[in-house]
Amino acid sequence: MSTTHSVDRGRHRGIIDRLDTFEDAASRAFAPLRMRTTGGLPFHGAFTSARVDQLVLTHITADPVVVRRDTSVMGSSDPDLIKVAWHGSGRAGVDQGGRQCLLNPGDLVVYETGHPYELPFWEPYDTVVVGVPSARFGAHADVLRRRVAMPVRADTGLRGIVSAMFQGMASGGVGDGASGAAQHHMASALVSLVCAAFSDTFPSDDEDPLDRVRAYCLANLGDPGLSAESVAAAHGMSTRYLYTLCRAGGFTLARWVRSERLARIRRDLADPVLAERPTAVIAARWGVLDTGHLGRMLRAEFGVTAREIRAEARQSV
Repeated sequence: MSTTHSVDRGRHRGIIDRLDTFEDAASRAFAPLRMRTTGGLPFHGAFTSARVDQLVLTHITADPVVVRRDTSVMGSSDPDLIKVAWHGSGRAGVDQGGRQCLLNPGDLVVYETGHPYELPFWEPYDTVVVGVPSARFGAHADVLRRRVAMPVRADTGLRGIVSAMFQGMASGGVGDGASGAAQHHMASALVSLVCAAFSDTFPSDDEDPLDRVRAYCLANLGDPGLSAESVAAAHGMSTRYLYTLCRAGGFTLARWVRSERLARIRRDLADPVLAERPTAVIAARWGVLDTGHLGRMLRAEFGVTAREIRAEARQSV
């Protein structure tokens, strides 16, 4: 761009029907990423990107996909961005820095390009992501980094204003027709509001205990000993109360944990990078040590066996 206070609209815009094209657009907008669909399903997405005074503004709608930024794609010349996302719809999560969370529609969440992360989108989704050079946050950058993968509700008060700004970006027109100085002020205002929105977001006693339970289970799916008893003990509650919480949430813990494990096993079985890794090793990574019934479980859950998943993945390469 020719000036610092400029807007570069539509550099990435429109419907995308190839995952590699979508991956390239997101990598160019932010920093190198890797993506894959679940189960080799067809992919469709829409990606719109703009730059306003060094900030990267994106609106993304897409089919289920897993987004990863890991050490295999990270380089010393990559931009150091703190990414702030407003989650519009679709079941999704963030995994960074040893912390996992689930996202609900209307949540704001922070993650950063300087460390590996994974963003699983289990359903078609809609999100607005703003990438901010960490230097723009000044001393607040370290505060925000300590708050990665800690979503906050953004439906009232100051956070509601931030949410409204993000939804406005999704509607388009942010920065269009504005002078360079105006764009600079808009970007500065957004940075200041983000700092304020996340100024007090450490976990509190009134946090939804069911959210804590699910986040804990997702963080420990690889532990074969994960059970109602271990989860209850980790949260200082009785197993009876845990069962009551899960019933109120409309699910049983064991079935939910099994489904989450199987989803990840299926994802890894379909990953070309893991094509030479034995099925038993992949299953063990997600806490499933008895693989004798794995094929039957996968067929019951997804209609395909481990062998069929790998065969479909080879055909799609």
